[in-house]
Amino acid sequence: MAAGPSLRIVVDGDSSRVYRRGERVTGRVILGIEEQDEIRSLRVCFAGTCTTKTTRPFYVTGNDADATQSRRAFEERICLFNFRRDLLPRCTLAPKKYTWTFAFRFPELTEPKYSRWTHGSKYSRGPHPLPPSFHQRTNSPDGQAKVSYHLQAKLVRGGPKATAKTYHPLVYQPAPRDIPQEPRITSSVLYAQTWKPLSENRTAVDKALVKISRRTSAGDRNPRIIPTIHYPQKIAPGQHIPLLLSLTNVHRAVNHGEACEPECILDSLTVSISTCTTSMCGQPMSQPEDVVLKHVTCLSKTDLNETLPFGTATKLTNNFRLVDNAECVPSFRTYTIIRRYDLTVTVGIKYGDRSFTIRSTMPLEILPRTLGETSPALHNDAEADIEPLPLYAPREPSKEFAPSYEALYSLSRTHSSSGSLAYTESRSLSVASGISTPALGACAPAPDLEQADFGELPMRSRC
Repeated sequence: MAAGPSLRIVVDGDSSRVYRRGERVTGRVILGIEEQDEIRSLRVCFAGTCTTKTTRPFYVTGNDADATQSRRAFEERICLFNFRRDLLPRCTLAPKKYTWTFAFRFPELTEPKYSRWTHGSKYSRGPHPLPPSFHQRTNSPDGQAKVSYHLQAKLVRGGPKATAKTYHPLVYQPAPRDIPQEPRITSSVLYAQTWKPLSENRTAVDKALVKISRRTSAGDRNPRIIPTIHYPQKIAPGQHIPLLLSLTNVHRAVNHGEACEPECILDSLTVSISTCTTSMCGQPMSQPEDVVLKHVTCLSKTDLNETLPFGTATKLTNNFRLVDNAECVPSFRTYTIIRRYDLTVTVGIKYGDRSFTIRSTMPLEILPRTLGETSPALHNDAEADIEPLPLYAPREPSKEFAPSYEALYSLSRTHSSSGSLAYTESRSLSVASGISTPALGACAPAPDLEQADFGELPMRSRC
């Protein structure tokens, strides 16, 4: 008995290629028939899907309860787009190898439209840009959130014969739209974290008397510090993330004629990025959600002792960039999956012997990465950090002549000294180890070298 037909998809170009918006997907569908077969249809599909799965505890009371089904499964599958092309109508094929070509193009927006009354108010109802290829497990058993793009060839045969299918996955990433060389900085004034360093020394009775008598006390001349955080709202992988802090002393502005007061000191800095992935599935009344949170501490510095002048924005970071790895997925929001990021900055400041902590959490949008090229900001920063080499200054050649060969190596026999033996022994050790001994002029100072300490090695004797 002959085997069934063989069906496969071959995509032109690199199989691991990452596609962008508007790019073409071309290839071939190859069908091999070993014996005459009746074919109803042959179709190739190009589609994108958004799939979410989760489970919830399921309790049933009474004798009808099934102990094996302790959890209830939920699944939602939404089609982002679906393009089809019929390759073969109903016919009978002779034993042979057949080939059909196809060509599709990634759309710019999703196609379906969903009503908020049918799928809930949290769904993205209208067409929106395609999300990137994405797959993540959730904290619930068997829970996952997945955005996938694929090609599918389906062969429907006549009679009770089985239907043949084959898939070919594709990887998609959104294309960046006019990424600026320098990110745009936004300011956030933290009025809720206004700090009065010296107000703690005043008692409640003193504060009440001042309010009743409406007299000016020494406490009114104490500093009243309002912090402001400067941060970027959008950032691309590889770009510098500028973070700045400015402090405003309100009482100093009012009493500008008084003597200069001590300034604040930057004591510590901690920067962390939080990742939040939300997946939804089910109907509006029973719509379960899985939220996956991850927190990564990017910077942690203490004992900085840097002055923070009032009214001046001070840089908190220098050459602080977003690492381009698997976790650096662009921010997106599709029908049932949301991927977003938060940037948390914690700054410790001192005023005299008083200390205060400023904490601010801001939304951060990660832009799509640029494939094949590095952003111009990277080149500019790299060139700025490199110190130029000194200019070449020609010099006159030395008039000293090399000694003659006869003077160095005499033909007369000489007795070997301890110095020559030591040189030969060190040379043989260097050759045996495979490491050449550098010259003293090229060696770094001893304190700058880090050496691995492996302890005492056991001696092995040769038989």
